[in-house]
Amino acid sequence: MQAEALTEVEMAHILRYGMPKATSPRRVIIAGGGMSGLAACLLLKEAGHDVVLLEASHRIGGRVLTISEPFSEGHYFEAGAMRIPETHSLVLSLVERFGLKLEPFYTSRPEDLYYINGRRMNAAAYEQDPDALDFPVAPQEKGFTADQLMHYATEPLVHFIDEDPEKHWPLVIKRLGGYSVDRFLKENPYGRSLSPGAVDMIKVMLSLEGFPELSFLEIFRDILVLFKRDLKFFQIVGGNDQLPKRLAKEVTAEICFGQRVSRITQNEEGVRLNTKHPQTGTTYEVQGDCALITIPFSVLNFVRFEPYDSLSYLKRRAIRELHYAPATKIAVEFRSRFWEQEGLFGGKAVSDLPIRFAHYPSYRVQGSSGGVVVTSYTWEDDSNIWSLLPNDVRITESLRCFALIHGNTVYDELVTGSSYSWGRNPFNGGGFTMFKPYQEEEFGHAIGTREGHLYFAGEHASDHHGWMQGALKSAVKAAVAIQYYQ
Repeated sequence: MQAEALTEVEMAHILRYGMPKATSPRRVIIAGGGMSGLAACLLLKEAGHDVVLLEASHRIGGRVLTISEPFSEGHYFEAGAMRIPETHSLVLSLVERFGLKLEPFYTSRPEDLYYINGRRMNAAAYEQDPDALDFPVAPQEKGFTADQLMHYATEPLVHFIDEDPEKHWPLVIKRLGGYSVDRFLKENPYGRSLSPGAVDMIKVMLSLEGFPELSFLEIFRDILVLFKRDLKFFQIVGGNDQLPKRLAKEVTAEICFGQRVSRITQNEEGVRLNTKHPQTGTTYEVQGDCALITIPFSVLNFVRFEPYDSLSYLKRRAIRELHYAPATKIAVEFRSRFWEQEGLFGGKAVSDLPIRFAHYPSYRVQGSSGGVVVTSYTWEDDSNIWSLLPNDVRITESLRCFALIHGNTVYDELVTGSSYSWGRNPFNGGGFTMFKPYQEEEFGHAIGTREGHLYFAGEHASDHHGWMQGALKSAVKAAVAIQYYQ
């Protein structure tokens, strides 16, 4: 069984049923208690390995974080991963394994609201008259929606990949890996360049304003999936943190909290990890045959590796340069679900206001007439203006913007609110990985490569950046590689 040759079907089966018992069990140290660390810990433990998991904070789940306070009983919002595409078979396999229940997550609705260039309209009206939002598009671009223009710009690329994905993706990376979002749309290599007005419309309508200088292929592969109308999404009943909690329940004895890794040393015999408690400063040392490092590279910058040449040049470069996009969400509880009067049962509002995206709840709490709305969800540059603000100011300012969309009802129905900014989390160092131009081609392959007795996993070490699916794919591959000494 070769880790790199595993198909998604095979990986989903391993997550559901586990690996065979190890013929030569190993002492494995796992650094990081996010989804990849927890999943690998479970697989290796069940296979008979001696495993210890070191987590710097005092909670598990990494960037899967469900926040229920200060909201009324049963209400919550997802500060991190909030939806599961129906195509993410590894996540669904774990959900099935633990008997967790799913419910629909409605990413978009025909009733979705737009408040852009001072105009308010719903998605159905916009699709009938895209020019009503007054973007200064070129004459030949008039009458087309942002989705249609993006489809026009990317259609030749989609067709080329679909002809032979395995063969053509490496060619695409080589040819387009240096393109930013702006460059691809304005200097289209397939002769389908768009005007600045059309590019602006795409960035506003598809919430890409924060990403113009980042790799186009990242947006093409990991972000645009959110706007596929025919793709179904789900959420776990009671909160997506039910999944890491169930994983942790299976490996409770193996988890050590408050263990921030400060040094990793390896020699011919194995590895040694030194840790320091973030609050007390207490130090700890653990040794093993090998280690699986799932810590985000943004945080791994502060870990000392010895000897120096125990890491390759490209691995050290990836640790230094790999980009993590900040992300901020602001959520407000309201007494009534006034948005449903306009048909918004789930779905979103899109604006050119600082809040950018708002998401309406797809779930209901029995016995409650209210709900929690994510009044602002921002990424990258759009997130930075929020991350510097204290929680109360974030809520106040998001409500001011939200009132422009829904009127003063938002103040009349206000209960409470909360927010979370991943750029300020010292244990994660950002919301999710996003390549900059050229990074995927130059050192992307080195991110998950084994270095001596050190293995690497996490969403950053996968081809699904920013998704639980990516974290789990890298976890399965790492667990198999450790099991079979690959």
